[in-house]
Amino acid sequence: MRLIFRILGGLILLFFIIVTYLYFLGTIDLRTDLAKNEPNEKYAKALLQEMGQAHGIANWEKINTYSTKSEDVFFGRLGSNSHGYAEDSVRLSLKYIPKTYDGKLTFLSGENEGLSWGIQSWKSYIFSEGTGHKFKEDPNITFWLPTYQYFIEFPLRIQNANSFAYAGEAEIDGKTCEGIIASWNTTEPQREIDQYLIWLDKKTKQIVKLEYTIREMLNVLKGAAYFHDYKNYDGILLPSSMPIESNLLEEGFLHEMRILDFSKNNFPERELRPNRALEPMGDEKF
Repeated sequence: MRLIFRILGGLILLFFIIVTYLYFLGTIDLRTDLAKNEPNEKYAKALLQEMGQAHGIANWEKINTYSTKSEDVFFGRLGSNSHGYAEDSVRLSLKYIPKTYDGKLTFLSGENEGLSWGIQSWKSYIFSEGTGHKFKEDPNITFWLPTYQYFIEFPLRIQNANSFAYAGEAEIDGKTCEGIIASWNTTEPQREIDQYLIWLDKKTKQIVKLEYTIREMLNVLKGAAYFHDYKNYDGILLPSSMPIESNLLEEGFLHEMRILDFSKNNFPERELRPNRALEPMGDEKF
């Protein structure tokens, strides 16, 4: 019995050592050697602006609200354990007010069909026809709704970054790409601020691959999204599928997000702001 306790004690100690190491020394850095040594911030910023033009971000100014029909499919055991849905494949209606984090996700399939998750001014709620709006804290809601929205609006939102570095060239999906590091305050790794490494098709300036940190969850986590099969929606360019990689996987994808359609200004803003007492927060997080 004493041996068992010694083994358990050793395992617990090892666990805390690993966690401590990852916390203090394990912050992922997405910068390439070129981005570290010859950042060429002016050129990187110009590329980011060209990317915004290629994706039609000026057309977001004409949009007060928008909706999409979407799918998200999760793969393998890790994928299955990485979401809070009832199934590993879900069809969703997503509604958002752009440049805010007010949105609503409605399940179009599965056990929760008809149920809605929402965020208003960073307060999460659940809505159903039978019970109405019930505001309560839910980490699944406050993670997934902004995640989907940020990917949809990414070419526009990332223009707010204020620190840039040129990451060089790479061959991705058979395309010659140029990379940009974008972040806030500095491109160096920060414990609470994400880095983005954006790979653009050198010819079209469209996003081919987006690498990103996930500081909100753990400093050693990073992911990558491929932007496939672009479709033009009245001047706004959106990928139809975004397979997602994770550094927790040796190979394959964690999940794949799919945008099936996109509609603009087809419902009023008040639908996403059911609590009239909450002040709109815009692009602020908290």
